[in-house]
Amino acid sequence: MIVKNEEVFLPNCLNSIRDVADEIIVVDTGSTDDTVTIARNFGAKVYHHPWNDSFSEARNLSINYASGDWIFQIDADEELEKSDIPKLRDAIAANNYDGIIIAIYSIIKDGIHKFYHPRIFRRGKGFYKDIIHEQTIIDGERLPTEIRLYHHGYNLDEEKMKIKWQRTTHLLNKQIKQNKFDSFAWFNLIRNYRIQDLFQNGIDAGEEALKIFTPDSFSKHVGTNGRLHHYVMILYETANCYLYNENFQKAKELCHFALSKLAESEVTPENIDLIFTLACTYLKEEDYRRAIDYFERFLSSREWYLKNMHNISLMVDTLGYDYTAYNGLGYCFGKLGQLQTAINYLQKAIASNTRYLTPYKNLVLCYLNDGNLVEATNTLLKTISEGIADDETPLCLGELYIKQEAYEKAIPYLEAYLKIYPENKDTLLNIARCYEKLGHLDAALVGYKSALGE
Repeated sequence: MIVKNEEVFLPNCLNSIRDVADEIIVVDTGSTDDTVTIARNFGAKVYHHPWNDSFSEARNLSINYASGDWIFQIDADEELEKSDIPKLRDAIAANNYDGIIIAIYSIIKDGIHKFYHPRIFRRGKGFYKDIIHEQTIIDGERLPTEIRLYHHGYNLDEEKMKIKWQRTTHLLNKQIKQNKFDSFAWFNLIRNYRIQDLFQNGIDAGEEALKIFTPDSFSKHVGTNGRLHHYVMILYETANCYLYNENFQKAKELCHFALSKLAESEVTPENIDLIFTLACTYLKEEDYRRAIDYFERFLSSREWYLKNMHNISLMVDTLGYDYTAYNGLGYCFGKLGQLQTAINYLQKAIASNTRYLTPYKNLVLCYLNDGNLVEATNTLLKTISEGIADDETPLCLGELYIKQEAYEKAIPYLEAYLKIYPENKDTLLNIARCYEKLGHLDAALVGYKSALGE
């Protein structure tokens, strides 16, 4: 691993891999906190190198120090799922591949997003390129697995995230300045703006890139360098910026154009990133029937990608997004009044990713529309047990218990919400009504007086 000022995350990271690593190689690029001491306390071999604005340079240096047969690249803000260590040991015991793809769960504000990435490879068979958003280049076959790695680096406070994004933007602009024809850097720059919700910046960067690159400027077919794929990913990320900026027509135009260029080049199967974006766009346009068609098309094509992951060297952004597609299908069928179908898909979404909040909320709405207050309540309670409930959850639970005349159960949830929003008079009145229903008239009177400002 490469590190700089990672004293907060590093202990959990090293603790997660200490039982599987024969040696821990840490390249420090200028820490001023206790990072180096923590690493050495875990038995790591620590080397010092100056930071030269290149993640690949630092990562390749770290690889050069390793002496084991296999390299496991991990960042300080990540943790290996310990229960998956036996799977990892089994994976490296075979001899017919040189890389291992694992499932990375990135923890963000609205839950956890999943994607796949090759993080384990034989020594001498892998290296990194590009100064930022570096690519792992592996010479040989790769084994797809569900070995889990949890990433915490996108769940920082606002100021830390701002610093992180500014650094990324600086490095990407530097990479483009060095070579304006670096299509992968352009793709990542647009993506970087999109993740920060700077959608217009992403659109501007995307349109600038599309003036530089044309379909004719790329290989007719996807070669080993994936140049056509980079062009498609520029179109994809720009389309997403248009989608989030609510220019749905432009988003669709770019996606359909990209799909047509891939079809002309006889690239199969369909690009699921583009299909997924089209599904989301039609959903936003409230064209639920067409959205359903594209979400189902995405899930069908995704099966091919999962079966052929060992042969795919190109980036696939939405491969882990089955839960989002199930949620989209559930939402669409719910809007069309097909509640049981909607419930089935939303339950699938939750089963696929138990820490993604949105399908829970959509499932609650379906149960409410179906008049099933008990299941709506149980669904909200699950968000609390999973640790993903938002500020509105206590209020919703309190109101649901009131509808079921379970006033004693409603009160603590309403009081919890009132602690967050003490000026909310409606909630205070609801608490007072609950006490009144329970016969606690003195408590009810206090609540009514407080609501009236007395």
